Amino acid sequence: MAVYQIMLHSAPPATLTSKFPAITLYATPPTTILSRRGADLADVDRLVERLRSLGITPLEVHASSCNYEFRIEGRLGESTMRSMEWAVRLDQERTIMRVAAAPAEFKMILKELAKVGIGIDHIICRHRT
Repeated sequence: MAVYQIMLHSAPPATLTSKFPAITLYATPPTTILSRRGADLADVDRLVERLRSLGITPLEVHASSCNYEFRIEGRLGESTMRSMEWAVRLDQERTIMRVAAAPAEFKMILKELAKVGIGIDHIICRHRT
């Protein structure tokens, strides 16, 4: 049995959660994403200092070969976003579905989501030992 975490674009219907009692739902808050291609460590340090001066701690930081992305809970104000000197985009609230299931049951859940047109952002699978 595996534990799956599915990030959805909207909440699934109650019929799905009642059909599969192992499903747990919770919502993520809206986030602001700051990103920059070709950033160096000095750019990153300046952004971190700027965020700290505003009392902001990023939820996540992703880095790969000079591409950086900072995910911040909530929405920054318009003037703050303009002053960041990084590309800014807003990410809406998402629904996270967590379910412990065998692969066959998980496939049924995915089919149900597709049938009702719920978009999936990503899936994380953790196998229990």
